[in-house]
Amino acid sequence: METVFTNADFISLDEHNNTYSVMVVKGKNIVYMGYSVPLAYDDAKIVDLGGRAVLPLVNDKMCLTYRNNAECTKLEAGQSADFAVVDKNILKDNQDLKVISVYIHGKKKD
Repeated sequence: METVFTNADFISLDEHNNTYSVMVVKGKNIVYMGYSVPLAYDDAKIVDLGGRAVLPLVNDKMCLTYRNNAECTKLEAGQSADFAVVDKNILKDNQDLKVISVYIHGKKKD
């Protein structure tokens, strides 16, 4: 079963810092990043993230910069669905970032 995450800034942390508005997770992996929900996922579970931002995780930590050639994961199809939901888009405002929730393999952790 797929889960469609919507209503957030999904910050890919790729070389262009692309930001998407929809992410689809199937099993433990991201299968789609984009700007609208494809028709193929009409029956999927929808999770509205309330306008927050989403960042990829590396070993339960967020990678916020590429300093010292650090290897960071990216939010993109084929990657593990390990991510954090934070209260603001770090590309627009990186002060006092607050983690709202964490997902490992697409499942919310308590």
